[in-house]
Amino acid sequence: MATYFVSQATGHQSLATITHLLKTGAKIHALVRSLEKAKTIPILHDTGVTLFEGESVDPDAVYKAAQGCQGVFLNTVPIPGLEIPQARTIIEESQKAGIKSIVTSTVFCTGTPNFWDDDATKSIKVTDEVSLYDYFRSKQDVENLVRIAGFENWTVLRPGVIHIAYMMPHVMANFPKLHHNAELNHFCEPDARIAQTDCDDIGKYAAAAFQNPAKFSSESIELVSENMTQKEVTQTLARVTGRKVVSKQYGVEEYDPNVFGAAFHLWSNIRDFTEVMKKAEAAQAKFGIPFTSLEDALTRDREQVLECIPVILEN
Repeated sequence: MATYFVSQATGHQSLATITHLLKTGAKIHALVRSLEKAKTIPILHDTGVTLFEGESVDPDAVYKAAQGCQGVFLNTVPIPGLEIPQARTIIEESQKAGIKSIVTSTVFCTGTPNFWDDDATKSIKVTDEVSLYDYFRSKQDVENLVRIAGFENWTVLRPGVIHIAYMMPHVMANFPKLHHNAELNHFCEPDARIAQTDCDDIGKYAAAAFQNPAKFSSESIELVSENMTQKEVTQTLARVTGRKVVSKQYGVEEYDPNVFGAAFHLWSNIRDFTEVMKKAEAAQAKFGIPFTSLEDALTRDREQVLECIPVILEN
């Protein structure tokens, strides 16, 4: 029976990976920062899951969780300055424990630096101190660490805007007015498109890579299902919930760098992701695992979407 080490195990991408690995009969070593938080998550109560408490930058905690495992799912916190120490610790301790395979999740377009290594991307702030360029560069550094580490098998998954961005609490860092007045507030031009990803697909592909390392090894997969305008997203939310949802574009003067997802709104105004979508289509054909549409993902998790979008009464 194979056992896999999953870092940041209370995160949605890690939980999706755990869910799909458990379906294969695998065992899980789940590293969590807080056992108390883990107790509130049903899937982590499964008899196939063993919990380990500790930080991802703590070598002893990581090594303990990694022992006896065949593969590791590397999930890092997207904070430049913290992300690389996390990745390096998990990689080094996993190798000491004898792990042979690694799967990591970064972000779409990481492998296309000409998309983000320019002055325009550097001018877009994701916090007061950090630019969107810094964010992508950190993701690129994670990918490079994974590739050169010497694992027998490595796979990189690159999701776009994950569907949980339209649910609490993540909506507050993406579309904060959606929860308050059913308004999808954004900075996208009408024809700007952003790539979408179902979080469950990340887990599905991660589990498949562990199950069939020969097929997935040395692959970097653009894991995005659709390239959508904000009008299309708004219409999708309305169909799924049966509630009135409005889309409103705001001017750049109202941009708040502390609303993380808004950086991608500005970026989408100056980028065309057509080539990324072509790579995603090729990946689905190659691996035989179709990506899930945003509408299907939100429909599956409709109860959580309904909790996010209020009913707006007409005057």
